[in-house]
This record gives sequence, C-alpha cells and structure tokens, in this order.
Amino acid sequence: MKRRREIKVIQVDTFTDSPLSGNPAVVIPKADNLNADLMRRIASEMNPRETVFVKPSKIANFKFHYWTPKSEIDFSGHPTIAAFHTLIEEGLLDVVKEVNMVSLETNAGVLAVEIVKNESTGVHEIQITHEKPRFMETYDPKVYAEALGLTLADILSPNPIQTVSTGIPHLVIPLSTMRSMERIKPNWDKLEELQRTSDYASIQVFTRETKEVTSDAHARHFAPGLGVNEDPVSGSGAAATGSYIIRYGLMEPTIPVTSIVIEQGHFMERPGKIFVEVQGDTDSIRQVKVSGTGVTVMRGALLI
Repeated sequence: MKRRREIKVIQVDTFTDSPLSGNPAVVIPKADNLNADLMRRIASEMNPRETVFVKPSKIANFKFHYWTPKSEIDFSGHPTIAAFHTLIEEGLLDVVKEVNMVSLETNAGVLAVEIVKNESTGVHEIQITHEKPRFMETYDPKVYAEALGLTLADILSPNPIQTVSTGIPHLVIPLSTMRSMERIKPNWDKLEELQRTSDYASIQVFTRETKEVTSDAHARHFAPGLGVNEDPVSGSGAAATGSYIIRYGLMEPTIPVTSIVIEQGHFMERPGKIFVEVQGDTDSIRQVKVSGTGVTVMRGALLI
C-alpha cells in the first residue's frame, strides 16, 4: 500500500475566547511543499469559510495563503488571527516579550503584526496593521437595498454606499437600525451578479445600534461571490467599517486613536468582537489596526 502524506490540520475559532463562537478558520501550519492546486483541494475538502496555509517567506517572517472553498483571496483577518494563534500554541513562533513584532507577507502586501500578551489572562491578542484606507466607488442605494430585501428607509441617509479598502475592498452599507439588520433577506443571485461588475470583493453592512452596551457598531458580512454567503465575523470588513465610521463622522474621533468595538455573528449564533483602532479624523486617516484573539477547537491530520 502506498504510504500517504500526513498534513497537520488545526481549527481555531477567532475573535472570541469561547469555543463554538466567533469565526472558524482551518490552519495548515506547515504548508511549505503544497502547491496552489493542492491548497485549493485541501480548502475544498476542509470546507470552512476560509483555510490559511503558512509558508516561509523571503521578505517577512511568514507568508500566508488564504483560500475559500471556491478560490484564493489576497488577505483575510480572521484566518490571520487563527494562524498566529496556532503558531504560538505549536511553538513555531517565539513570543517572549510583552509585545512581539512580526512581519507577514500576503498577496495583498507585507503587513506589520503585533502580538500582545494579556498578563492577567495569559491570552495573546493579535493586532494587524492594515493599509491606509482607500475610499473607492459609490453605488446606487436603491439597487442594494432591494438586493438585501430592504427599502431605502433602511439605509442610513445621506451617507454613501461605498467601497472601502484597507487591503481587501469591501462595499460598506450603513443601515439605520438593528431592526433593519434583522430584516435583511439577501437575494444571493442578485448580490453575486452585482459583485461581478464591481470594484469590491464582499459586502459589509453595519448599524451603530448594538446588542451589547460595550460595542460601538453591529455588522453583517456577505460574500456570495467568494463562495461564502454570510461570514460570522470579518476582520478586514471591520477595518473598512471603522474607517468608514470615522470618515463620515458617525463617531467623534479621539486623539491620537479612536477605539471602535464591532460586534458580529449574532445572526449566525456565533457572536464575536473585533477591536479596531483608527488614527486620524474625517479629513485624513493615517492608520488602521484590527485586533482579536482565538481559541483552538480541533486538532488532527489530513492523510493524502
């Protein structure tokens, strides 16, 4: 019998410290010899929303490849949290200081990552510095309201429906109330059709009304064009949302950093929280950071 290859597989729930909540991601911590076709097939076999493959890099400490069940994407926040959480637990990354700086190569560029240890809990928080936000195309609110099963009254006028990118472009749609969030009934075919002729990869819908008093915004994330109808908790989506909130004055900025807590996942029974830091004001945003933690829920091996 032909000897089969054994590949370590670890699943982590991110943007949470409680199992079976937040956003799950599968991590392949040693993917050195996996080519694109094999990564695609493994991501399809594992079939989470996203799988991250960790490889060595010539220009950074690590290189991450991100795959949905359908295709490779340039970057995603929650599998990044999952991968660094795994590297720490597996002893593949030394974190001897209170704050550890790591560089990460992705298809979207090289990112700076800070790993900060909470001395009271012992948990490591992963802080990802995103690209300076770009505010891109705007779209007809009526078209998107209808595609989401809503009316124009649900859109938070007069704010634009606009693509915002801090590495990955997301269409940011502000809604008036939590009731509007609850009423969303997406037309998946229409959303996928709209995405094909757009400048964004997925849709981030948010409202300033929240379920928890410690949160500043509530979000939902839709990516049917990537094979993921709804994502429980999106880190890159939160970066775009935080940038949008400051750009359009939906929160009063503080100096030097505005801290924004975004809750998500409640409608999928997987609540999680993303911590966003925005440096700047309505005229100029200089930097955006997204932070979160993770918890390992499964370890195993794939035999191929």
